[in-house]
Amino acid sequence: MTKRPLPIALLLAAWMCWPGAGSSSGPVAGAAPPAAPAEDPAIHARLAAGEVVARETSGDPQGGSARMQVLVHAPARAVWDVIVSCELAFRFVEGLQSCEVLEDTGDRALVHQVVDRGWLMPRLDFTFESLRQRWDRIDFRLVEGNLKAMDGSWRFQETADGTLVDYEMRLRPQAPAPAFLVRRNISRTMPDLLACVRGLAEGSGTNGVSRPQDLARCAK
Repeated sequence: MTKRPLPIALLLAAWMCWPGAGSSSGPVAGAAPPAAPAEDPAIHARLAAGEVVARETSGDPQGGSARMQVLVHAPARAVWDVIVSCELAFRFVEGLQSCEVLEDTGDRALVHQVVDRGWLMPRLDFTFESLRQRWDRIDFRLVEGNLKAMDGSWRFQETADGTLVDYEMRLRPQAPAPAFLVRRNISRTMPDLLACVRGLAEGSGTNGVSRPQDLARCAK
């Protein structure tokens, strides 16, 4: 394991959504609009109360997609530092075995990672490219590995209430997956991951959910 900070976004996506979670629709890398505050007062209230809100999810035997938002009561930089840390990833990514930076120019990185969650899930071994706009967004795409396709983005927007984190990705596994597994992985793993990231960024806030509650949802 390398201690060097690296963009971990694709690993998160692969782990949490196997065998199917991803971006909402259309190309993601370099094309998605900026994350926007929740226009719907009901959604805004859910975010302010500490809930991880699913904006779009879908799944089928060919893969799937997901987009979720969470409000973090911390600067965007604090959230970014958690997401790009290989060391902290072992806290919020279950089954992370290794991560190696193959190339890093600051705004672009090439990373090889391995995730193994045991006999229930295939072992993931892949390399991805990550394009970064510091404190603003991270776009990622699969370069090679035992997946058919995977891409998505992390986006960060500082608001009066904190940083709105908008995470979306699309994934297609090599083998068909039962629809119930797709739904289960989206509904159970992605919210825990985002809550853990919020806790590690010390952004749980004083209303709704406490930091110990967020950290209790971490993998380790």
